[in-house]
Amino acid sequence: MNRKLFVFPVLLALFLATVSWAAPSTTVEATAAPLTKQLAAPPSEFAEHALPDAAEVGLSSHTALIPVELTQGKDGLWRWQGAVSVDDGRQVTFMLLSAATDQWQLSLSNGATQAQLSPTQALPAGVSYQRSEFTLGEGEGYPADVYLWEKAPSGIWQATITAANPTFFNANGAEGYLVIGQETPYQLYSHLNNYELVLDNEVGLTAYLYDTRPTARGEGRTPLRNTITQASMVLQTPAGQSMTIPMQQNSTGEFVAVTTPTAVGNYIAQIQVRGVTPAGRPFIRTSEHVFPVVAPSVQLQDGVVAGQAMDDTRVALNLNVTTTNDQAAEFTLSAELWGTNAQQELVPVVWLGGTAVLQTDANGQAYLPLSLDSRWVALAQAQAPFELRQVRVQDNQTHIPVSQAAQLAIAMPKLSSYDLASLQTIPDDMLMGARPSADLVSNPNAVNSGRLLLVHGYCSGGVWPTAQFTNASTFLDANQSRTHDQFANLLLNYGSQFSSFGIVAHSQGGAAALHLYTYYWSGLDYSSGSRLIQSVGTPYQGTALAGSLAMIGSVFGAGCGTNWDLTYDGASLWLSGIPSWARSRVYYSTTSFNDVWWRYDYCHLATDVFLSDPEDGTTEKSAGQLSGANNMGHKTGWCHTASMRDPAQYTDSSRNANMNTYANR
Repeated sequence: MNRKLFVFPVLLALFLATVSWAAPSTTVEATAAPLTKQLAAPPSEFAEHALPDAAEVGLSSHTALIPVELTQGKDGLWRWQGAVSVDDGRQVTFMLLSAATDQWQLSLSNGATQAQLSPTQALPAGVSYQRSEFTLGEGEGYPADVYLWEKAPSGIWQATITAANPTFFNANGAEGYLVIGQETPYQLYSHLNNYELVLDNEVGLTAYLYDTRPTARGEGRTPLRNTITQASMVLQTPAGQSMTIPMQQNSTGEFVAVTTPTAVGNYIAQIQVRGVTPAGRPFIRTSEHVFPVVAPSVQLQDGVVAGQAMDDTRVALNLNVTTTNDQAAEFTLSAELWGTNAQQELVPVVWLGGTAVLQTDANGQAYLPLSLDSRWVALAQAQAPFELRQVRVQDNQTHIPVSQAAQLAIAMPKLSSYDLASLQTIPDDMLMGARPSADLVSNPNAVNSGRLLLVHGYCSGGVWPTAQFTNASTFLDANQSRTHDQFANLLLNYGSQFSSFGIVAHSQGGAAALHLYTYYWSGLDYSSGSRLIQSVGTPYQGTALAGSLAMIGSVFGAGCGTNWDLTYDGASLWLSGIPSWARSRVYYSTTSFNDVWWRYDYCHLATDVFLSDPEDGTTEKSAGQLSGANNMGHKTGWCHTASMRDPAQYTDSSRNANMNTYANR
């Protein structure tokens, strides 16, 4: 956040969306199960495919998102009252978000100072005001009143919100939010305790205050002891029920809350903390997390995995499982293969992964198929005994591990011998399996020429200026929230009408395209050109907006819905399954607002409160990075969507011309 002068747009434009909304287009519906790839990667990538550490994938917050529930007084006015804190008053943003037909009035009092923040009254010195509207696309909007107070006195303030004739629209009683944003080095850090988000497992979140200044935090985030005096987690269940769980301090100064979910679905957790900073000033912070809980669908069985030769190269390593949920049939697998060298030492051989459909053998045993190219064994000069390590079965839509095994022994069949010299260059079929015939990927009436697919993002429509691209078709799945896998399958089915295609994508569309190329055979694999997948503004590592927008959406009942893949956590789990050979085919760009000295700059004011600079109003530059891919650079003066201050990044004609020239088709 780069604050200079107070120039506002309005509260909370829809993240990862565009306002170029169009009528839904007919997409090609799935007619057959997609052909899946058999993933592999060298041992040097073992660490990249490990289960992420949830403690390192948390949220940092310098804001408070406070739910407001009005009650009617004897005078007929509706009121909400609460104590709020200002700990760094250099610049404080107060934002009121409601669906009321009349504007809320905010009164602040700290005993010595009284402040009336109202659009109909004179504002205190140093306070600026902007009236605007929070719109979800071009649909229904909600009024937002935004105030910036330069040099606000620090301390505890009694806040009172009044409304004469509010509109009630939420069964939980909340009618809107008071948002308080500050520029302060003292931020709240919170994270999930682990990713074992399976029904009846204990789920927890941890939170602590830390100092963001490098000289204060040293090598990493250090909890500031004796700062938080109140901490709780407010949990909203998939059924919309809300419960408050006190957080307990542990020996390291962190505050922890745990619960045991009893229903599958999406949960929203808000961490609420109050206390006193090391500078002796009272503070209030919140952070918002959204996470799914899945059913315990399968369980890996102990015992030796019996390898079966499929042909001269391939070996089937079928993982026996016990099924606990007949409705779950598709999963993502991940495992490390280890063997023994001539010195009888265990050596790493290959990482294996991919999508697997639950199957049953002739004896009624359920299993998940995993495939090994035996040339990896020859390359590692490994021999028996073999074992699988870090075996994970993950839910195919959320990537949450539903069953894990630290080690499984393998009874390997006799393997073919290979000339090691021929394996110095790894062929594609060792990385993704044997390429199927092109006519098995395209539909029978496919256009026999390459095509460029122009792909939008989350909760969006056609955004790309089609006149700036040649031999291109626009994919449309307008105004929807999809998982990366669902999105990828829609792209696969739409693209099957062409013999081959490349992709230019905006926002989530870039992640969906990478998911498609990684896990499924499609027209991408038969295209030619310099750049297979090109993306702009894609949050490959997620966005900080996902949790706060899920919480706001749960109150307003609008928008396209929660998207776990777009959270830091969901993105981290997803990335752990993407090999470097797939990432290397992505060419990505990031943007941020134009920064000049004489004004306060941003892409979108409300999202700016939740994001870290530089950012494009939705995607932070840091979270838009994809390691192992081709970084095409960062440009200023371009924002995520057309509803923001600077032009939309997908309208950059110079970049579009470059992408058009080098795109695969």
